[in-house]
Amino acid sequence: MATFEETSIGFKTVFQKTFNETSNEASALATRVESSDLSEKYAWLGNFPNMTEWLGDRAVKELKDFGYAIENKSFEATVTVKNKHIEYDKIGIYKPAIAQMAVNAKLFGAELVADVLIGGERGLCYDGKPFFATNHLSGTITYANKSNGVLNSTNILAGMALMESIKNESGKSLRVKPTILICGATNRANVINAIDKDRNANGESNVTYKIMDYMVLPEITDASWYMLDVSKPLKPLILQVAEDGVFEASNDHKFIKDAALFGVKSFMNAGYGLWQLAYKFTGVA
Repeated sequence: MATFEETSIGFKTVFQKTFNETSNEASALATRVESSDLSEKYAWLGNFPNMTEWLGDRAVKELKDFGYAIENKSFEATVTVKNKHIEYDKIGIYKPAIAQMAVNAKLFGAELVADVLIGGERGLCYDGKPFFATNHLSGTITYANKSNGVLNSTNILAGMALMESIKNESGKSLRVKPTILICGATNRANVINAIDKDRNANGESNVTYKIMDYMVLPEITDASWYMLDVSKPLKPLILQVAEDGVFEASNDHKFIKDAALFGVKSFMNAGYGLWQLAYKFTGVA
């Protein structure tokens, strides 16, 4: 007969192997920040001095503390297994559930990142304005990183031009270059036509053919679409992680329930990096 301890070890092995082998879109869209506290403050956001010629003393720039912080939150998923199934070695029927729990735990970071991206017209970023807004200020210039527009080559080029025009407080180019387009399933045909096909419907060369990568996220259920520059060390979104997919087991309530508990917990959250690296189109003309 099997024991709870043996079963726990077996389940943890299945969980960890599946967790490690599962890919996560969040790594492509967000900077992963390891956290060691209840929350983390990002005082350095928006403060990136350019190189200048060294004449005399260094031109020391005082970093402005915008007070932006991301608070970690607790998340969990738990299943119950009858002790009789453990004792009579029937745990094989639960292994798919444990493996699926691992997949869900690994993908959860991507869900958090997708949620903050979609909620970017409400969620505030480091400058105190919604991440996607029409009144971001950099130096003396006001920028918009959202507008109307369906997903097509014309709007892709317009969005790229707007993003590439953004300057820092010193008036120098941030060298923004959108590298990935994000949309939902309703825009799948449009993004394929705009990026994957070398010719348009009239047989003419497609000016945005292979101009950037694209990703279709299931969380985006409307016509909105986004362009991000994810080529830099700091990406437009942040995935803050204190604990990610920690497997746990308990048989403490065996006497009352005659069942064991197996679960996973995470302590993490997602937030916003630089608005300058993201642009949203509503998908409406």
